[in-house]
Amino acid sequence: MEHFDFVMEEIGFGRVHLFATLTLGLLQMLTMQETMGMGTIGPASVCDLHMNQAQLASLTAAGFMGIICSSYFWGYITDKKGRRWTLLRTILVSNLCSLVSMFSVSSTGFFVLRFVTCIFVAGPSFVAATYLSEFCSQRILVRTVTHMYMFSGFAMISCPAWATLFLNQNLMDFEVPLVGELTLRPWRVLGLVYILPGMVAFFLLLHLPESPKFLLMIGDTQRGLATMEWISQKNTGHGLSDEQLEHLRAYEDHVRVKRRKRRSSVLRSMLDDAMPLFRKPFIGYFLCVCFVMFVLGMLANGLGIWFTAMRNRANMRQGNTQGMTFCRLLFVPETGPFMETEADFEAVCDDSFLGFKNSFVLGAVYIVLYNLCWLSLFCVHKKVMFVFSLVAASTFGFLLIVVINPMMQLFSLVFLIAFPGVTIGLLGGALLRFVPTYIRAKALCISLMWCRCGAAVGAILVGSYIQDNCEIFLLAIAILPLIAACMEGYLPL
Repeated sequence: MEHFDFVMEEIGFGRVHLFATLTLGLLQMLTMQETMGMGTIGPASVCDLHMNQAQLASLTAAGFMGIICSSYFWGYITDKKGRRWTLLRTILVSNLCSLVSMFSVSSTGFFVLRFVTCIFVAGPSFVAATYLSEFCSQRILVRTVTHMYMFSGFAMISCPAWATLFLNQNLMDFEVPLVGELTLRPWRVLGLVYILPGMVAFFLLLHLPESPKFLLMIGDTQRGLATMEWISQKNTGHGLSDEQLEHLRAYEDHVRVKRRKRRSSVLRSMLDDAMPLFRKPFIGYFLCVCFVMFVLGMLANGLGIWFTAMRNRANMRQGNTQGMTFCRLLFVPETGPFMETEADFEAVCDDSFLGFKNSFVLGAVYIVLYNLCWLSLFCVHKKVMFVFSLVAASTFGFLLIVVINPMMQLFSLVFLIAFPGVTIGLLGGALLRFVPTYIRAKALCISLMWCRCGAAVGAILVGSYIQDNCEIFLLAIAILPLIAACMEGYLPL
């Protein structure tokens, strides 16, 4: 490992890293917009698709469930075929499926198509970080990956920004009959806009090579050295030295994985390839990472996907709201958590939104926290940042139960979601440093699969149960980060 790091340290951070960070950051935006974007598209599609509250909750979780089902498969394929190979194919298919899903005429069809879309979105959701990490030395790996995850904050801003344009009835309100029951309405166009980062990233990715670490690992010496030569030329203006070439050949001899045909089935091969993660020295750390990722996903994505709808409900509340806690503001006898719940369907058919300004605040906080995290990595140990972030999230969770000031309620909810979201990137980057190249994609995909499991569970629980037990529900959510913080000593930080 030190041979590759030696060469990468001498090449340094430069144009290739910036271009790769931009390209793969756009893929992070695609992942966020395809999953978290359902928090705005879902409620807006209720009228057209005739959905009830349970169907809406299931729709918001459909993307996470699609990612969960396919994550390990893409991890296996990525470690067999290559990082760039997987990214190009999953981006293309996910964009096509997403486009088709926006022309659904039934809630069942919409759910199925969103599920299929995110089966392929699972590829970019974790392969992007794996791919970027293999252009970096160990010293800059965590900082670079954290900066890539910062694009999640841009997605948190772009989602409500586009939604403000397309779901504001004063700015844009149209209904164009197409075929049969299918009509073109603003929420359908919004869904098409959300795939734009993926389309741009696809064409940018065509200008990047395969991961040099992966090429050297599988023994493709010619392409591996050519890729490192290209990186050196772009970053430093000159090619590799003889000493650097010797280090790369030594690294290749150390890590080369010989491809061989196996008589076992694909499923057996997938299982066998993951087994090193569940043996020493990885098993203890890896299981703790998966548990913490589950908790972080439940908070950042499971609760976060309902953020816009919750703030929208609070902003649409009529009458005097002075002295009301967050739960009282949302859940009074005549309203439900995110929409009216009377039997008459017309009472729930309201796709107007007033919560987008609050979503801009959430996105801005994400960007600020990611940059603070990146800067802190120069002088503060990752364990300190990990514990501080989770204790802060828990503190704001407790505050959300009792505070009555509207701004304090907003920022308590924002920080309860944002701190765990930033910690996902920090923990993911640390895991990439901990595991070797030949199981790196599988390790990240399994850990993020548990993160998406937490997101799906959280989205369904919030949508289905928070109305009846709001304070107890928030109390349980506020305790979860403290439990995760207690795992700090068992994590590869």
